[in-house]
Amino acid sequence: METRIEKRKRHKKEKRKNFYKFIVLILTLFIFYYGIKVVNESIVYLDYLKNPNIFKLDIREKKIDLFGRSYLIDLKILKKDE
Repeated sequence: METRIEKRKRHKKEKRKNFYKFIVLILTLFIFYYGIKVVNESIVYLDYLKNPNIFKLDIREKKIDLFGRSYLIDLKILKKDE
């Protein structure tokens, strides 16, 4: 059995580890988003596609653009009916 002090130390280590995982995840997503924006600007500059948006999310219009194609999003399927 572990003592209270050992349990608290283990709990603190787990919290710290989870916090670092969260920070790494956020930084990775930020770098990914920034990279997509740079590539998108290059495509616009070189005029390769008719719709140059690689990734664009518009919640108000319920639309997502992926690799030059637009898709409509149905947000009703995300809600639970209770």
